[in-house]
Formats: sequence, C-alpha cells, structure tokens
Amino acid sequence: MASVMRNFIEIEGINSNCIPENVSAFKQFNIEETACLPITKPDIEQILKVIADVEIKSTRAIRTPVGTSLEGQVLTGWKLVIEGKVNQKVQYVADLPEQPSHAAHFSVPFSTFVVLPEDFVMGTPVTVTPFLEDIYVEQLDKRCIFKNITLLLAVEFC
Repeated sequence: MASVMRNFIEIEGINSNCIPENVSAFKQFNIEETACLPITKPDIEQILKVIADVEIKSTRAIRTPVGTSLEGQVLTGWKLVIEGKVNQKVQYVADLPEQPSHAAHFSVPFSTFVVLPEDFVMGTPVTVTPFLEDIYVEQLDKRCIFKNITLLLAVEFC
C-alpha cells in the first residue's frame, strides 16, 4: 500500500501500483461522499491524513439478458454482483486552542456488478480483488469533508 501527499494531506491505502496487467473482467467506479463529523468530535482545523481499505462482503453470479444496447454495452447473460464497503479513518487537527489530533471513522457501502463472459458456468469459483486507485479529500467547513474514492475491482476465475 502506498502513501502519498496531496495538498499537505497524507493519503494511505492506495494500491494502484499492484494491479495485474491483464484483467479481463473488472469494474472501475467512483464513490463520492460528503461526510460530517459525529457530534461528539471537535471541529476540524486541518485534515492531516486519510487511511482507507476496501472490504468485499459478498459476491454472487446472476443470470441476465443477452444483448447489446444502442450505446454499445454488451450483456453476455451473466453478471457478478459485488457488495462491499470502504473503511476510512480521517485524522485531523482539532480547532481548539491546544490543537489536539483527532480521528473520525467512516464506512461507505457499495454494490456494483461486473459483466461475466458468456461461457461462465454457475458455481465457478471467483475471486474479487479490490484496488483503491485514488482518494481525493477536501475540507468543506469546520464539520464536513468531501471525499471521492476511485476503485477498481478485478475478477479472476479459479
């Protein structure tokens, strides 16, 4: 997992350098979120660090129609539904005279799908590997931050 600095904020958990070169079934998407501190936490003066990891909760293959949309999307008759969550810890300097360091924890669920090959056989074991490609974070005010997380889910057939 790499750690990068962006706008004086350390971002930990990015693993985009580990993505296999030849992945045939995958999904890439963004998770946008405005997150506000719990009432028990003090205001934010400055964000220090964001630590994140991705947890895959479940996968299941489902039958779908076969066809091609007018936009060119191809449906093969199979999709893999993937459900998971992105766990995050945001460390920050509190807007208090003594400026202590605090952390707030956030968990964002997601549900998405990957189109599987038309010759997929129900019951074939699959492995989903999440790659956290990027995290953008910006302080909106003393209580809330905006986060945009870019994920890639790679699917391998065993």
